[in-house]
Amino acid sequence: MDRIGRYKIVRELGRGAMGVVYHAIDPNIGRPVAIKTIHFGDHRKPEELDRMRERLFREARSAGMLSHPGIVTIYDVDQQGDLAYIAMEYVDGPTLDQVLSEAEPLNSERMFSILGQTSVALDYAHSKGIVHRDIKPANIMLSQDGTAKIADFGIAKIAAAENLTMTGSIVGTPHYMSPEQVQGQPVDGRSDQFSLAVIGYEMLTGEKPYTGEHLTTVVYKIVAEEPVPPRRLNPSLSTGIENVLRKALAKKPDARYRNCQDFVESLEKACSATKGWKVMPRGGLLNAPTMADVKAPLVVAPAPAALPPPRRKGRPEPTPTATAQAKRKSGFPVFLLVVLVAAGLLALFGWQAAPWLMPGREPSGSGEHRAAAPKQESPLPATPPVTVPLVLPGDAKPSPVGPAETKVGQALPPANPEPVRAGAPPEVMFTSSPAGATATLDGNPSMTCSTPCSLSAAPGRHTLSVALPGHQIERRQFTLGAGPLELTPVVLKAVGGTLMLTSVPPGAAISVNGKRIDQVTPAQIPLALGVYSIMIEKGERQATEQVEIKNGLTTRKIVFRQ
Repeated sequence: MDRIGRYKIVRELGRGAMGVVYHAIDPNIGRPVAIKTIHFGDHRKPEELDRMRERLFREARSAGMLSHPGIVTIYDVDQQGDLAYIAMEYVDGPTLDQVLSEAEPLNSERMFSILGQTSVALDYAHSKGIVHRDIKPANIMLSQDGTAKIADFGIAKIAAAENLTMTGSIVGTPHYMSPEQVQGQPVDGRSDQFSLAVIGYEMLTGEKPYTGEHLTTVVYKIVAEEPVPPRRLNPSLSTGIENVLRKALAKKPDARYRNCQDFVESLEKACSATKGWKVMPRGGLLNAPTMADVKAPLVVAPAPAALPPPRRKGRPEPTPTATAQAKRKSGFPVFLLVVLVAAGLLALFGWQAAPWLMPGREPSGSGEHRAAAPKQESPLPATPPVTVPLVLPGDAKPSPVGPAETKVGQALPPANPEPVRAGAPPEVMFTSSPAGATATLDGNPSMTCSTPCSLSAAPGRHTLSVALPGHQIERRQFTLGAGPLELTPVVLKAVGGTLMLTSVPPGAAISVNGKRIDQVTPAQIPLALGVYSIMIEKGERQATEQVEIKNGLTTRKIVFRQ
């Protein structure tokens, strides 16, 4: 497949339960896009396919209404045969999931920048009546200028539509889902807040709050158990930080914060009041992909014997069994008891070091985590069960919308390469976003063209520079072989930056150089380079600051003086 609709496919980015995601080019304007495909499935009646298509287009249009710098934009939605596809913004950076998987943890400033930008974008979407339903690190993109963008807005809702999934199903990534979502109840913006709090917990402790070898374990913990207190995993955290996370992770939506920004601001205040706190690197699984479809309903017992709730006040010693007491009374040799304990510890250490040796376990860190169907468990206690029918489609790899650029010189050949004429130098194809930029090869003024375009060059190492008025100059190095080459698109960044503005208290009106803008704090304001007079007002209080905008993200918090 070399095209989908009018879009020219560059390469495959990833595969998930819903379909394949591609990096493509819109040839009309030379814009790089990410194309997410959705298979309607086989053996469906025509009227059912019509309902599915109508629901898909309606939900995609709703998501397309979201115009915000912190949300990946949806450009187009269409259908090609039994394949529906959505064209969306391509982001030139990694996912938060990839960043968290690095050996070094995030610094505190970057952590709160990501959480703050995400909370602003979420609250904006919630104000428009749209809930994401699948907030996770793989769906938060980080562009090279530091902007955080939420990907797949509306896609989770499309997947959750009753006509696109099995009857009575739930959709999402289990580790990050709210209690009301895993139970199939109606959700609002506070469900996304719960998911954001799970990410905050993971950033601070390096661990997810709800884990388990089986999906049933994870879902049960989300519904019925409190997570491990963060201070057990990261002793540098305070009780105040724990209290903020506990509130945002409350089982009932009414017990959480009013919105996502309230949660992030409260967490930042608690951290600021804690001396010496630090962020822990991620541990455990490197990815939490959305689970593949599981058609059988999931029955979660309120208290399975194998999953006791964590003890809050320390772990008491187990009560000796009657057999053990009898053996003690009969003078059971102490050295034999020591031998048995040592053997048990060795077995435990062996299991921890190589869990994949146990039945049903696979080695982690293999580079790919496959979603397996839950294994047959022993019969659950005869207590009233909580039935959670489960269908969990999603990406089996990190969110593909805007991965990092391919390595220098790694380019895709044309779909139908033409034979190279003897003695003719090979051609290199250049594209840029936006189009119309001047491409110069090896700094030679005679080797220039306007993108999209191609130039002939001798095999070997070359340097490409791409320039467009009002944008930063981008440079690439590549190696040209004996045949034609099509380089990956060069994304040009406008000369300017984004002001991330917050205030205490929030909700203040904003004026830039004396002109009121249609936003209140916290806000993200795109501005050209330069120095600006920023004034905020709330009630009778007013504050003004001079802010210099540089390339990338500029953050500024303004506190009203009492």
